[in-house]
Formats: sequence, C-alpha cells, structure tokens
Amino acid sequence: MHGHMASRSAAATRPSVVFRPRLAEGVRWIVDAVRPTLGPLPRVVGIEQTPRTRTPELLDDAAAIARRVIEVDGPARDVGAMMARHALWRMHELCGDFAATTAVLIAALVESAKAAIAAGAHPASLRRGMEQAAQAAADALLACAQPIPRGRSRREALRRVVRTLCADQSLGDAIAELLTVLGEDAYIQVVHHNRDAVDYEILEGAMWDSPWLDSAFATDPLRSVARLENAAVVVMHDALDEPNMAVLLLQKLSAMGYSSAALIASDMVDSVKSVLLQAKVRGLFIPLPIRTPGGALQRHAALHDIAALTGARVLFGERMFFVPDLRPEDIGEARRLWAHQKHFGIIAGRRDPVRLKVIVEGLQRRLETVEDLREIDELRQRIGQLRGSMGMLRVGAPTMRAQDSRHDYAARLTRALQLTLRRGLVAGGGAALLQAARAITSAEGEVGWGRRCVARALESPMRVLCENAGLDASAQLAQVREAARLRPDVAWGVDVRSGAVVDMRQAGILDPAGALVQALRTAVGLAATMITTDAVVHHRKPPIATAP
Repeated sequence: MHGHMASRSAAATRPSVVFRPRLAEGVRWIVDAVRPTLGPLPRVVGIEQTPRTRTPELLDDAAAIARRVIEVDGPARDVGAMMARHALWRMHELCGDFAATTAVLIAALVESAKAAIAAGAHPASLRRGMEQAAQAAADALLACAQPIPRGRSRREALRRVVRTLCADQSLGDAIAELLTVLGEDAYIQVVHHNRDAVDYEILEGAMWDSPWLDSAFATDPLRSVARLENAAVVVMHDALDEPNMAVLLLQKLSAMGYSSAALIASDMVDSVKSVLLQAKVRGLFIPLPIRTPGGALQRHAALHDIAALTGARVLFGERMFFVPDLRPEDIGEARRLWAHQKHFGIIAGRRDPVRLKVIVEGLQRRLETVEDLREIDELRQRIGQLRGSMGMLRVGAPTMRAQDSRHDYAARLTRALQLTLRRGLVAGGGAALLQAARAITSAEGEVGWGRRCVARALESPMRVLCENAGLDASAQLAQVREAARLRPDVAWGVDVRSGAVVDMRQAGILDPAGALVQALRTAVGLAATMITTDAVVHHRKPPIATAP
C-alpha cells in the first residue's frame, strides 16, 4: 500500500512534455486583456481583488494588467501567456510605456505566422524572414526620426512626449526640466520625498554611494559631515593596513604642500585609523579615509573614474609600498570634497580631459548596445559623474505604497525620456510603423512569407487605435493609404479624437522612435521564439496531502 502511494506521488510530480504546444492561445489571452488600453481614448480593464469583497482594481496600463495575470488554464497556454507577460513588463521597464503597442504587434505576428505554417512554411525560414524585416523596419524608423533640439525647444518637445506617456504632469515636467539642463546621458537619482510633492536639484560635481570609514573624521560633528578644500586625493586599489605606511604617506603629502587629503581605499585597519586620527587631533594634517565605491565588480571602474576626475593615478599593491617614491603626478586634487555616513562627493577636481574623453566615449558606445537595466543605470551614473551631469529627483505621495509606486514610475519615465532624446521622435498613432513597412522588401519563398508577416503586422497598432476609439478601422486605413499614395512623403495617420486623417507630425502626434524600435524588436523576438518552440516541459504541482 505504501509503495503504491509512493509511486503515484512520484508520477504526479514527474515532468511532462507537451509537443507542438498551443502557446499562441496563451498569448492571445494576455493580448486580448491589454488590447483595450491602446490609444488616447482607451478603455479600462477590471482586475478582481482578493478577497472578492474588495473593490475591483480598474487599470488602463497594459504592462500592469499583464503582470496581474498569475496563471492561465492549460500547461502550454500558461507558458505562452507567461512569455507574453514577461515581454510586456520588460518593455514597460525599458521604455516606460508602449506595452500595449508591443502586445498588438505580437498578436498580429503570431496569427500571420500560424497561417503561414498551416500553409506549409517552415518555422525556421519564417523566423529568418521576420528578423530581416524587423531590422529593415527598425532602420527605417530611426532614419526618419527627427532629433529633439536643444534649449527651450527641447523642453517643450519633452513635455509633449510626457503628455503622451503619462498623466502625472508634475512628475513628467520635473524630469523634462532635468534632462533639458543635463542632457540625455545624465544620471538622475530618484529618492523619496518627505512630503506629497515633486521637486528636483542639480548636483554639482560627482557623488558616489560610499561612506567615510569612520565618523571620527567629521569636520562638522553637529551635521555629521566632513568637508575638505584644496585637498589631495590618494586613490588606492587595496586596503591600507600598515601604520608605518600611513605615517610616511602623510609626511609625503605634507612635503608636497597639502594640509588635507582624501584617502580612498577598500579598507583600513584600526591601527591605521588611529595614526590618521592622531594627526587630525594634533592639527598636523586633516585626513579623510573613504571606502572605495562599489562591489567587487564595480570597484575597479570607480577607482579609475575618480582618478580621471582628480588627475590621480590608481596605486596598486607594489606602488603603495614605495610611498617615498610617490610623485606629484600620482596624487590627485579636488577644490572641494565632502563625505558622510552614506555618500562622498568631489567638486571641481583636477580633471584629466584626455582620460575623461576616452572613458566617456567607451561608456557611450557600451550604452548603445546594452539592454540590462541595472547595467544601463550604472553606465549612465558613470557618464553623469564624469561629466558632472547629475540630478536628484525627490518624489513624494500621500501613502508609502503610493510613494513606492510613484518612485518606480519616475525611474521608468526617466529611461523613456532619455531614450527619446537619444533616438528622436517619429509620427505617432501607428503612422511611422506604416511608413516603415514600405522599407520591407519582398523575397521569394518562405523567407518572403516571414517578411510579409511583419509588414502586415505593422498596420495593426493603427487598426486597434481606431477600433478602441469606436471608428471603422478598415475605412480609416483605406483613407490613410489613399492619402499616402497621393503624397507618400507625409506621415499620414488618424487623429482618433476627431476621426480625421491628418499629417501626424504637423498635428503634433508623435512617438519616441527608440520605444517603437524596441516594441518591434520585442514583438518579433517573442513571435519568432514561439513559432520555433516545438515542445514544452511542464512540471506538475505535487498533490496536496490530505488527512486520513
């Protein structure tokens, strides 16, 4: 009896394999749920709360709606739904919006690909054609994008984009102002405000999330902060753990004419701190020991950034032991420097312009290719520090939950506007996607089918926008095509508020080019993955034990 029960339990938890999985059905569940939210006249989606006695949640944010979906019936359908759910939330994180556009493109691509496969096309050939078409359309979108001008025009252009992306006007205006002043590569630190408001501050110099090594070195004990002026900066790769070396280092700095110094090291033993503190108490020298910023992976980059900002050289193990041989060019300088228990900053360091230019250009090239959100933020922080383009955005709300939500949204909106500044603006309302479809050339065979799948899908956002506004989508698209035939140089589209076919650029209906490119690539990537997935391994949930 016991053995029989054990075998049943093992069978219940054994993975099962589903061949030719029905992933598209799960995708359709997610897409149908978020489709109504596309456009300036969207409809809301009700989310049932747990327990059911609570008022349902009404949302018009596609990514938030998709994220509320925990599971759908059927193992294969559930896998498809979760793939779409992840893609939409990823789109939301990268671009701040356009999850609904991505969902509509995914659905159109999957349906077209299914029809092509049913007609005999091979999934691998379809995938090649879809990827080729996506690249051609993305290149066309970026080629027709208009850069955002600088100065007052940039501020107004960003505010127009903000009105498209979000309803939180005060938050959007604050971010637009910061980016107008600091530029698209600025690092904007979003922090909680102690009141229900939004304000911002442009930070001078560079700042790192790394503290001093001991509060005893504060120059202003009441405010718990240390401030140095015209200070030397010594950048050490390793820990400072020899008291004699610390004595020699202070003597060497004094001989060079310095009376204060920031000593940046991974750590310092207590005996070294004691030597430095005695020098401070006796009025011989004002040292400020600071912990090297970043973890093990970021430490090397942070040290070289500090060295470039101050004109110092990073002292590695062997070099540190030959303190008497240190030369003035090994030591950096800062006109002002401060530190407390959480951060330290450098203002007006003795910059090395050649090193700074090389580092910044390398970081910008990396920023063009990376997609990991954490790495994007780290790269922007380093560029902001090296250029002195940093801002602080303080975001508040009536409750802690609302504050956390607004804080996260501010970070996403900042990324969306930075992407807009980097890539420019294109005609909105799906008009730019229709124009980009013309760049997709025809091809023979099954690869050509894949290209046509993408070309047809690019009209789906405009179609759904019209449907959500209560317009006849087929009639409106026919009018747009006729207008484009007569004047192909104009970005024709439908102003769904009035139902008129207009020049979308002249009407001021614009979309960020970078967000549309990301939406297209995300949609094609997911659709291509789905049509080439031939099996799904599903892990069954173990049975719930019941009392005998």
